[in-house]
Amino acid sequence: MGTQQLRAAVVGLGIGRYHVDSYAAHPNVDLVACCDLSEERRGAFTAKFPAATAYTDLQQMLDRERLDLVSICTPDWMHVDMGIAALRAGAHVITVKPLTTSIEDAQRFLEAADTAGRKLMVAHERRFHPRYLALKRVIDQGLLGQLFYVELDYFVHKGRQFASAPWYKSAEHPRAAILGTGSHAVDLMRWYGGEVEEAWGIGNHLAYKDFPDDDCMLGVFKLAGGAIGRVTMTYGSVRGAGEPDLRVTIHGTKGAIEDDKLISLDQFPGEPVEEVAGRRPWGTVPPVETPKVSHSLIVDHFVDALLAGRDPQPDGREGARTVAACLAAVEASRTGRLVQPARF
Repeated sequence: MGTQQLRAAVVGLGIGRYHVDSYAAHPNVDLVACCDLSEERRGAFTAKFPAATAYTDLQQMLDRERLDLVSICTPDWMHVDMGIAALRAGAHVITVKPLTTSIEDAQRFLEAADTAGRKLMVAHERRFHPRYLALKRVIDQGLLGQLFYVELDYFVHKGRQFASAPWYKSAEHPRAAILGTGSHAVDLMRWYGGEVEEAWGIGNHLAYKDFPDDDCMLGVFKLAGGAIGRVTMTYGSVRGAGEPDLRVTIHGTKGAIEDDKLISLDQFPGEPVEEVAGRRPWGTVPPVETPKVSHSLIVDHFVDALLAGRDPQPDGREGARTVAACLAAVEASRTGRLVQPARF
């Protein structure tokens, strides 16, 4: 008997276009539908995939298509209700980050997946990017020893995105920078350094007056095992061409990672992480820097895990823990107190 073919659909064709192409390329997936309000995007989809159907109504698509899996690639606050609808229709769900924008919605999402008996995955795509995966593997190999400091600086300029995607600065659905784009960095910090036990934060709102929340934020975190984590997220930084937007600095008892170079007491005097990775048993790490690569790897992992009966990672609870860490820093910035994140 051959491998099962899975029927897939994508909701939201902005960043979702990467999921569309990845499903279409997977030999065990039939891309059968999309859902998007944009006539232009739907037209481009059906021109490229004439056998598939484009919808404007999510529930209609779910009722008609007998879907095995659905990608939710819509604005942040829409993830939970759209995802729950797909779960109740019998589909496994992958949603772009963040999982939700509130603790209550995260709990609802997890409960819906458990009730439906379906898998829920969060597309924290930086975990799949070869650059950040190389750092994780260096840590897991023990080359840095015990970690005591994990820092991520995420400096971006959002002007173009705010102009092309006005929803990102919706006054009806405000999200501090550390929960929006910053959830990438907070998730990596947790992945590298461990769970957040306490959070402190500070923010300002100076770069974009029409952005409805803090557009610059610093979070400081006490991590399980004792390490200190720090994440800085800015939306108004002027960047030089070609400079990386997300910088990672990690210090441990045996070595450190700074500017993608591994510095070790006894082995690696400042060599690029990718070069070190190429000499390790887990193989080479290609130097790529595109979201298409990361999202393609995410979709492949999601599909392959479902076919093999495994839980895809990061799952819904991992996504909820990242949301909880972000929101703890936001609460701390507003109260001036240390905050313990909600537990999942």
